[in-house]
Amino acid sequence: MKSREELHKMLDVWWDDGLVGNLIIYRSPGAMLGDCIIERVLKCREMKPEIRAAFEMVMDELGVDRGEVFRNKNGDPDRIKLTRRFDGKSIST
Repeated sequence: MKSREELHKMLDVWWDDGLVGNLIIYRSPGAMLGDCIIERVLKCREMKPEIRAAFEMVMDELGVDRGEVFRNKNGDPDRIKLTRRFDGKSIST
């Protein structure tokens, strides 16, 4: 958690670096500290070629139309929530 001053500095860094997306600053009712989350859309054309290839392979292999990725409490890759068309046939991952 961060102080009000730290959150102000984070906003300045986000703005000055030209970052895009949503910057969410929040705190619980009555709390003296808050936190900051950035939501960003990363397009394939912005990825390094090897990252793009791996990402496209995962998307194609799982038939993903839309999705979200999550890390566990230790920060390790944990799961993918995916959305895809379903034609009534068996699905394997």
